[in-house]
This record gives sequence, structure tokens and C-alpha cells, in this order.
Amino acid sequence: MASRFGSFQKSDRRPRLWQRFLEFLNEVKRSHIIQAILIDGSFVTAQRDPNDIDLVLVVSKDHNFMADLTAAEYNILAPRWVRKHFRFDIIVVRDGSEELDDAISFFQQVRQVAGMKKGILRIRL
Repeated sequence: MASRFGSFQKSDRRPRLWQRFLEFLNEVKRSHIIQAILIDGSFVTAQRDPNDIDLVLVVSKDHNFMADLTAAEYNILAPRWVRKHFRFDIIVVRDGSEELDDAISFFQQVRQVAGMKKGILRIRL
């Protein structure tokens, strides 16, 4: 994946985004509450100088959003914290939920081409 998404192209933007993504991925793995990550945004396109990375974080079907979390767990689920520290936009959804289906449908849209769908990258953890 690094050669496809994190290699230098025109600027160092991709390698810097890739490095931030790897740091975020390490945080996610340490939490043990995320089952999968869907990746979208200009980062997964052929654009040489992508703006950002958009992520859908998938938690288990029975994840309790009211449960007490450690600070690290809370942070990776908090869109404002993730935006501030990694400059990523996130959506958190339960596996198998309508919200997950909606997020996938939204991410698969091709801008300015009605009815066309694109693939998105899913990483299972």
C-alpha cells in the first residue's frame, strides 16, 4: 500500500499523509475497538497532491457508545480530536448497520457523474 498511496508524486504531500495515517492506524490497533477502516477522499485517487484522508471507522455490532472508555479509545472515536491531531475526517459506525451502508454508498459516489460508483479501500483489523 505504501508504494501506491504513500509515494512521492509532485510534492511530499502523499508521504506526509501516509505517515500520519500509519500513526493513526497504530493508535487504532492499540485500542482494540475498531474492526475495520474504510478509506476515501482524494488520498485514494490518482491525484498527485491529495487534500486529505476521509475515514469510516467500523466498530462491532454490539459496541456500547455509552461505555466508559480510556482516553486513547475516546480520542480515536472523537472526530474533533482526530481532525486536530491527524487532519483526517472520520465517521464512526457499527458493523452491519444502516449507517455503515449509508457511508459506503456515500463514499462510492463519483463526483459529478450521476449513477457511477467507485471502489473504496477497506482494511480489516
